[in-house]
Amino acid sequence: MRRFSLLITLIISCLLLQSCFTAVGTAVVGGAVIYKRKALENTISDQHIDAKINNAYFQTGQLWEQNRIIVSCVNGNVLLTGEVRTAALKQQAIAIVKNIPEIKQVYDQIQIGKPVGLLQQTIDATITLIIKTKMLFAQNFDPSNIKVITNNNVVYLMGIVNPEQSDRAAEIASTSSGVKKVVKVFQYIT
Repeated sequence: MRRFSLLITLIISCLLLQSCFTAVGTAVVGGAVIYKRKALENTISDQHIDAKINNAYFQTGQLWEQNRIIVSCVNGNVLLTGEVRTAALKQQAIAIVKNIPEIKQVYDQIQIGKPVGLLQQTIDATITLIIKTKMLFAQNFDPSNIKVITNNNVVYLMGIVNPEQSDRAAEIASTSSGVKKVVKVFQYIT
């Protein structure tokens, strides 16, 4: 009987407290939903831009064949990495991206030369996985807004972060095995 009365008291207390916090809770939850919706809209837009660029590269034929261009998009900002065989092809790749109206900024990191092979691509994928795992388990660090791209042992970090997150992400990446260089391509929030 005592447990039952304690349970009833607890339920009534929760209901009373709930009515006090409904307005505050609604505002907080509503803000979180708006934030999540905006993040989802940005992700869908970035995927659309990514597909548009890769389709344009495929359509040209020259850029798609015997070249390797990696397109990464975050919040309308595009990072181009990889390798193309000539300077003219590099200029063509950049021009295609700059003609897409949704793009805010283009970061060109394309190298001129023979595309890296399957072994190097596997090494790069492993480096990316190691960095993402280290970020995931780092204390007091949220990696959810950070994209990690690795090409030929060079790590590129993209996302929307504050300066402290940027420095922490670069530190984690630069201390990872196999990394030659870390390039930050962040948008900063204050």
